[in-house]
Amino acid sequence: MTNSAGNRVRMTDDKAKLRPDDIWVISKGKLTDMDLSGICEGCKTETVTEYSLSELGRYLLDPNPIQVEKKLIGCEVHYYPPFYKIKRKILPKKLHGLINDEHIPPDALLSNYVTNKTPMHDKDLELHLNRVMELLRPYDPVIKKLLDLDRSKVADIVGTCQDVGGNLSYLNIQGSIDVKIGYMAEFIYKNVGVILEKAYISDGLFEMKGFDFKSYEAEKSYRLIKFLINGKAQACVLGVDDKVEYRIEDVKLLHYLQLFAQLIKMNPKLNKSLKLCRTGKAEPMKLFFNRQLGIDYSEANLPDIYRRVFEMHDIAPSNKSVIKRVLNHSQLGVTFNYVPQSRTSADRLFVNFSVMHNFKALEPIKDALPQVYSEINKSASITEVGKFYLLDSFRGYKDDS
Repeated sequence: MTNSAGNRVRMTDDKAKLRPDDIWVISKGKLTDMDLSGICEGCKTETVTEYSLSELGRYLLDPNPIQVEKKLIGCEVHYYPPFYKIKRKILPKKLHGLINDEHIPPDALLSNYVTNKTPMHDKDLELHLNRVMELLRPYDPVIKKLLDLDRSKVADIVGTCQDVGGNLSYLNIQGSIDVKIGYMAEFIYKNVGVILEKAYISDGLFEMKGFDFKSYEAEKSYRLIKFLINGKAQACVLGVDDKVEYRIEDVKLLHYLQLFAQLIKMNPKLNKSLKLCRTGKAEPMKLFFNRQLGIDYSEANLPDIYRRVFEMHDIAPSNKSVIKRVLNHSQLGVTFNYVPQSRTSADRLFVNFSVMHNFKALEPIKDALPQVYSEINKSASITEVGKFYLLDSFRGYKDDS
């Protein structure tokens, strides 16, 4: 079976258990013998670990560029150094070094233009207000400043974009300075297409806006293999006829997928948030894994999972301090942000935050509090990354008091 792009699509091993709205990421790995001669030069049949990837997992690993929409809110104007043109047009090249290129800081121009993003009950009034705002667009201070520029001194104009979470990014605008000013005048405070290098933005951070949850099909899967070459782990996703569709530069990226897959099974609230995106009731934004979490449970209440265990086994309150000390180590925070598509929450970022805890951190209480250790063990599950359980979770709109 192939998809519209010609890539081979495989059904998951446990497809009978999947429902159309189920969200999954990556399967557990299975050892198998495979001829790698067509994948890497000089390789023969080797033992590899094979996984099934969902469409979501494939997106998270894909090293190819993605396009997302962000709001263009302004720009940076970059200037030539004072003697740039003199040095290059008048002086011989051998004398260029005699004049230092003094750096001029760019001007950051941000718009105060406001559009009505909250849907109104009166559609005619909403349309009228938007038309009025469009008429006022040419009077935006950013546009007025750009039109007044001495263009002979301008080296470049770089767009500044913002997402719902307030994160800023740059937009390279193609063309001459005149064309770039025209682009700014036309699209300021509108959503524009921004090309990102790939879904994996930086350490632990994934851009989720590029994934079309609404077209996600749970029954589709893709082959991923991991193997050793000269003692170094390598991985790739296979397409038609077992040919490499793309290689995974950093095999550690698989760990994020495995943890995410584990968390989806553990946290019903996260699963519900993903399904809101699946049904078009929310727009996904970011997925972030943070190993430097540092929540101090010695200063906070015990999470629900421990309060339930204490009540179940009548554990003495004096043991709370012992538990809290071990909870302050080996934490992993996972944040999934999205924007609900509703009248009351338009353009409001919703945060789904989970705290995963490495079960190994509980070794110090294994003998002193065996009942607690045993009960938490029932909630933990093992992946290649380690044995984790859901310690805590929080949900709510960003900046809510």
